Amino acid sequence: MRRAGKLCMILCAVLLTSSRSDSTAEIDYQKLMFLKQANPPEKIRLIMTQNFGTGKPVVADGLLFTYKCRKALKVFIAGNFSAWKMKQMERGKDGVWFFFLTDSDFSGRIEYKFNVDGLWTEDPYNVAREDDRYGSYISTAELEPARENKLVTYKMLRKGVIVFRIYKPEASIVSLVGDFNGWNPENDLLRKGSDGIWRLEKRLASGTYRYKYVIDGQWLPDTFNPDSASDSTGDICSVIQIKR
Repeated sequence: MRRAGKLCMILCAVLLTSSRSDSTAEIDYQKLMFLKQANPPEKIRLIMTQNFGTGKPVVADGLLFTYKCRKALKVFIAGNFSAWKMKQMERGKDGVWFFFLTDSDFSGRIEYKFNVDGLWTEDPYNVAREDDRYGSYISTAELEPARENKLVTYKMLRKGVIVFRIYKPEASIVSLVGDFNGWNPENDLLRKGSDGIWRLEKRLASGTYRYKYVIDGQWLPDTFNPDSASDSTGDICSVIQIKR
């Protein structure tokens, strides 16, 4: 009985430890401004509560990259997730620069470097690195794909080109309606992916557009787009703004 009791306690401890190690830390965006130190890339759930004027938090899972240098004027990150185009990092109050990459934008093996005031360097806080065959190193990390309950909304691919996305694995037909197509549900049909996400790539001129999805005949706003307005019937619809 004593052995069984001890074994049960050990198993419980292992389960608790594994569940904690698998959990994703939740961090409010404002707290990133007060980071004290840089760390290797960390999987976090970022919560943004200040923007869009809705009062509703916007949540995203992804990797947090950090680099500490108080004297730096500009710090960029570049990697295979950005086609090696430099993305500017934000500076915190204590000289910790940070960049957040969502798992809906990229997943899989990540290769990256920092650019500090024009000089390229690997991540000094990340021991995972490889020879870049140019006499230096590139840092590496892994980002798992977004989970099945994907909190996706539209995504800007490039100037004027948007991919509309909605996670509805149980749906049979999904179409897009809005100011840009006369609210006709037969004009823009989305295609379902193996991940349960329906997608439609569409080019739009600059302007502000109201839109909805028609899911198996039911007209619904874009759940995870916090920008909304009223349609001609007074119901809620989503809003997208395309800038020049």
